[in-house]
Amino acid sequence: MRPQSTPAVVSWMSLADVNADAGRCWLDLGDPSRANAAIGTGLAELDPRRARTKAVFLTYRAEGALHRHDAAAAATDARTALDTALDSGAARCIDLVSAFITRLDQRNEQPLLELSEYARTRLAQ
Repeated sequence: MRPQSTPAVVSWMSLADVNADAGRCWLDLGDPSRANAAIGTGLAELDPRRARTKAVFLTYRAEGALHRHDAAAAATDARTALDTALDSGAARCIDLVSAFITRLDQRNEQPLLELSEYARTRLAQ
């Protein structure tokens, strides 16, 4: 699609958004490997000035890592997403990553336990 023919309602979307949103769809369809690839592409293509969007994409990728049984990768992405969201001050992003981390409270993998403690400390500041 050419920029001049892009409907105004989606004109804000970049290829990074399309790829990461496709990854979110792959997660919803139960294919975390394809999701990881698409979200990774979206992150690589994302304009570095879009910190809030980066926090969202990282939260998606953290969720995918959990589906792939990779607690360490999930914790790393969620921690970066939390830091990015807090630094941006965007309530929607903070809420998204906080809700994801809260859902991990029943997990006992060491990286996720450490993430939960880190999040409690960061959110209390």
